Amino acid sequence: MTQNSNFENISSFSSIKKPLNDKTISFPAQKRTAASRMRLFIYFFILMILSFLFLIVGYQLSSINYEMRNNNEPISNANVITSVNKISKQELTDIIKATVSISVFNNEYLSEATGVIISSNGYIVTNDHIYQDVKAPTILVFDQNGNQYKAEYIGGDSKYDISVIKISAENLPFCQFDDTIELKKGDEIYSIGRQGSVTKGIVSEYVFETNGNSKSVKMIRTDCSVNPGDSGGPVVADGKIIALNCSKTVALDVEGMSYLLPANTVIKAVNQLIQHGIIIDRPALGISYNYISPVYAIQNNCTSGVRIDLINSNSDLYGKDFICGDVIIAINGKEINREEVMLDCLANCSAGETVELTIRKINGTDRDVTVTLITDSSISSYSSE
Repeated sequence: MTQNSNFENISSFSSIKKPLNDKTISFPAQKRTAASRMRLFIYFFILMILSFLFLIVGYQLSSINYEMRNNNEPISNANVITSVNKISKQELTDIIKATVSISVFNNEYLSEATGVIISSNGYIVTNDHIYQDVKAPTILVFDQNGNQYKAEYIGGDSKYDISVIKISAENLPFCQFDDTIELKKGDEIYSIGRQGSVTKGIVSEYVFETNGNSKSVKMIRTDCSVNPGDSGGPVVADGKIIALNCSKTVALDVEGMSYLLPANTVIKAVNQLIQHGIIIDRPALGISYNYISPVYAIQNNCTSGVRIDLINSNSDLYGKDFICGDVIIAINGKEINREEVMLDCLANCSAGETVELTIRKINGTDRDVTVTLITDSSISSYSSE
């Protein structure tokens, strides 16, 4: 009984466990799990490929969209309407070939500068300040091949900070200034300096740079590096010379601020300097003034605009019953709410042309007057004595 009972217990145990073993150890079930994993892997692989293709297409579309937006968005500066393309190395190399190094010296002083050849027979444009303190100078020019030439001074103007010299040579590599390109804020430019050195910067804005007591010269402000000897070098955009390097601001609280004379001013100035030795048509009102801003006017209970401090005897305003303290509040119908309004208007005129002024007299009455612009005198830093 005992043995049978034990046998029956064992048999019962075996009969219970076998079905369990059949359910938990099933080869067909293992095959179905491997197939599922394979399908999951294939789905994941396809998803990765589609994601990669989506990223490529998205990048291309965003690049095209950025380029279209960059080419079409206007900049707030009203004087700037077009953008420039990236310059090629060959275009830059061609302009460097026409760039020269200049040494201006006497027994006491030496000034080093840069210039650009603008004609095959040796006319060269550079700055005028390079002659400052160098009286009766010797001017030597060195081209990119190391050839040396003695140069003759043709003419210059300290207000525009531009001058023309000439060397006796023919068939020289040359480049001319191009005034058809108008720059946008943020456009890349290249400044070529002494011995063909190159720095890159971006355009900031058009400003009226102070030169002595005058602010009549419209400049392009950039962050191009300007080093000693780079004065008078050409500035390039879109493969063209678009400006002349003139100056930079040196101060503890100022970084990377340089000023360029735009090509349209350079071209007009060069033609006059070659023909006459001076600038003959730069306009002026013939007054000394202080600009009163709207904020200052509110603070001090006075009139905003251009306050007349002195009327020169050669001014067309002289003898027309205007006095010091009268304020010019409009020019050619435009309210002078910024000093640049008047300066822009004058910069687009020539000596001998007329402008319409609205002047508020000290007694509070407004008076309109037509004024003929006089010639702003042209003086150079060059001295032959």
